[in-house]
Amino acid sequence: MKTYDDPQLRARLAADYASGAMRGGARRRFEGLMAADASLRRQVRSWEDELYALIWAMPAVKPPERVWRAIRAQVRQRAPARAKGWAWDGAYFWRLCSATLAAVLIALVVVQPTWLNRAQPPQQVAVLQGGQGQAYLVIRKDASGTLYATTLENLTRMADGHALQLWSMPADGKPVSLGLVAANGVTRLTLPEGAGTLAKLGISLEPPGGSPTGLPTGPVLMTGDVLLS
Repeated sequence: MKTYDDPQLRARLAADYASGAMRGGARRRFEGLMAADASLRRQVRSWEDELYALIWAMPAVKPPERVWRAIRAQVRQRAPARAKGWAWDGAYFWRLCSATLAAVLIALVVVQPTWLNRAQPPQQVAVLQGGQGQAYLVIRKDASGTLYATTLENLTRMADGHALQLWSMPADGKPVSLGLVAANGVTRLTLPEGAGTLAKLGISLEPPGGSPTGLPTGPVLMTGDVLLS
């Protein structure tokens, strides 16, 4: 019998649920687990906060006309050959309303997500990726200047006994240390004075305790551009 006490399994399932990768019966079973497990619900909310921040950070894109044509075609296909009128209690009427509402929601999210996000304070977000394009870390900076570094997988093996040090990497200056990041989980850091504008971030491999020189001494494992959400 499968147990859900393993922390890594719980984290993976929470990520799958929040991202929408979990479907069908597995999703319904997981929702049943969440109903009785407050810790699991908190994990899902944490993943949703990170994923939604990335979604809002993406620039608005206007869908091509073929998307709207496909939506209209789907609505027409759902209409019966001989509709029984537009009665308010007719199933066809409510199905059509549901399809139209879904189309409107898609348009709001895809065409202009900022409409749905006006009430939230602006944040800065960066996804740090390795040389092969694999995402390892999400860095989020809130309006107070606090940084939150969240690992997307356990980086203990990658660190191999060394420290993972976060740097601001300006195009026209020296890197500025922002602190050490834990190999797993969430690290909270306070943006140091003199860090300047964050445009690009990176993680280097350093001796335990951090770089002895104030600059990266080991290889840079991952980098990412900072976006405004």
